[in-house]
Amino acid sequence: MSLGVRASAAALVAAIFLGPGQARADLSAFVGTITFDSDANLDSSPAFGIRWGKSSGLLGGETSLTIARPDREIPTGSSAGKETATAILYEGRILLNFPAGQLRPFVSVGFGAVTVTSTDLPTDLDDEQAAVLSAAAVADIQTNSALSYGAGVRYKLSDKLDLRLDVRQYQVFSVTGVVANQLGVTIDDGRVQHNEFSIGVSFNF
Repeated sequence: MSLGVRASAAALVAAIFLGPGQARADLSAFVGTITFDSDANLDSSPAFGIRWGKSSGLLGGETSLTIARPDREIPTGSSAGKETATAILYEGRILLNFPAGQLRPFVSVGFGAVTVTSTDLPTDLDDEQAAVLSAAAVADIQTNSALSYGAGVRYKLSDKLDLRLDVRQYQVFSVTGVVANQLGVTIDDGRVQHNEFSIGVSFNF
């Protein structure tokens, strides 16, 4: 994560924590699915993660960490194979909540980064192919800045426990497909869009 992204995320969350309001601290765990942009060479994948902050006041803030394990194509000689990558999405967010009894809808905007790294290589490769692809995988770790926006709803289960649904879209900047790079294809850097749907529980302190 670049210094600028870390500073922006920290400032975003700090501004909320130090601002006015009576928001309570909360921690949430969630599962969901991410539909990755086809231009990013990543298949749709289940995801899981945690969020923490003070997100339940009229104006709230939180930090989010999401991990997914999408498949993607890699070149294996004259053909293409599959590997499992790890995608890590992390950011700070501002939330605007609309109290409405047990159902509390909200909208949010966030800024952070998306890191994609190779982890699992195909098992049907000889030692030389595996060594080449392992080296390429290390070189192809990508971290890109991302802006996200979304909406959701909380359902109050008890004073300390909420059910939470989220839908959000990530705008990821300056992404170049890993396979295109390895095959020597010249393409322009561009923006891709990833969509996330998640459901989880939030614990209030």
